[in-house]
Amino acid sequence: MFTISDVAVDVTARTTTEARTEGLQRGQVEALSRLFKRLVPLRYQANIPSLSERDIIDLVQDFSVANEKTTARKYIATILVRFKPDSVRTVLRTNSVPFAETVSKPIVVVPLYQESIVSEPVIWSENPWLDAWSQVPQLEGLAPLQLPYGDLEDLTGLRPEDVVARDTDRLVTWAARYDADNAVIAKASLIGTLGAESVRVSLYFSRSGAERQFDIAASGGQTWSELFKAAAIRASVLIEDEWKLDTMLQFDVTGQITALVPLKRLEDWLTVRERLERVPSIDRYDLQAITRDRAQVTLYYLGDENQLKLAMAQSDLRFLWQDGAWVIEDRSAVLDTIQTIGALPASPLTPVPAGGSTGLVNESQVLSAPPEPYPSGLFSNSQPSRSP
Repeated sequence: MFTISDVAVDVTARTTTEARTEGLQRGQVEALSRLFKRLVPLRYQANIPSLSERDIIDLVQDFSVANEKTTARKYIATILVRFKPDSVRTVLRTNSVPFAETVSKPIVVVPLYQESIVSEPVIWSENPWLDAWSQVPQLEGLAPLQLPYGDLEDLTGLRPEDVVARDTDRLVTWAARYDADNAVIAKASLIGTLGAESVRVSLYFSRSGAERQFDIAASGGQTWSELFKAAAIRASVLIEDEWKLDTMLQFDVTGQITALVPLKRLEDWLTVRERLERVPSIDRYDLQAITRDRAQVTLYYLGDENQLKLAMAQSDLRFLWQDGAWVIEDRSAVLDTIQTIGALPASPLTPVPAGGSTGLVNESQVLSAPPEPYPSGLFSNSQPSRSP
């Protein structure tokens, strides 16, 4: 997340040594600029602070260099820069710049093209809009985009009329083949006449129901193909931006939740634990108790429960209210494992003031001690707080 690769450096100076020194410094400055753009939504990027070169270099954890070429006065290379996560977070927080860190599972883009209001919408055949999307470079951001294969399974699984009707259930079912739970309908239509062409793009996000729309006009001698590509690139940026807005870390809103993790074996807990550690909005977690068939864990998190659920889903964790208790399970595990959880007193999510709390959400949910003692420290897994 805090690594920027393929930063091109090309500097000329009085000597090779000066060119190399200046080139590596410029590369680190460029890398930080790219990192900020990766993390910060568009509307807040104007608030990103201007840092001195010395301050930027202080944020660098390390870097590596490849493809070096030198002459008497020139230095060319490609560098990879790794930044200190907590230091970068501190810079953004102290300057009141909202940011996100959660990487989305693939987001499937459905390019729907309707040339005019009297034309039939198309997806899979004779679709210049789909062709344009195939030329869009993948952004180095938080929301990897996936284009449909356009094979027989796609043709039979998703029809243009389903997309026009925004049949969310069908979209979600169809998108599952791409390991995605979010599909974006990107509809393009032509506006204007020859010499005054423009493309109108409407984006519909199936997961949230959000919509965005923009027009992009042709410039100069731009061809239709070039215009479609420019529109697709802009649409991809907006899809990425919508994800960052949905998953921004809210440091002024915190909560805690006690949940049960169904287990069939010890490895099940280790899998869930490893995935919890990948969820940026979870500040820390404490294992309260563990038995042969379940573990009880308390999560301390940033934002609200909907953001928590969304962030956990990206790490293949299901977070649901089941039989009077919050349950966390491995999405790839057998779904009926949650049936081993007995009914417990109902307890909704309980927010706590900023700064957290050491108490449980509901003391009545505490499990009794395991029937057999475990080695001391075996499950000592509390994370240090991620907040700077």
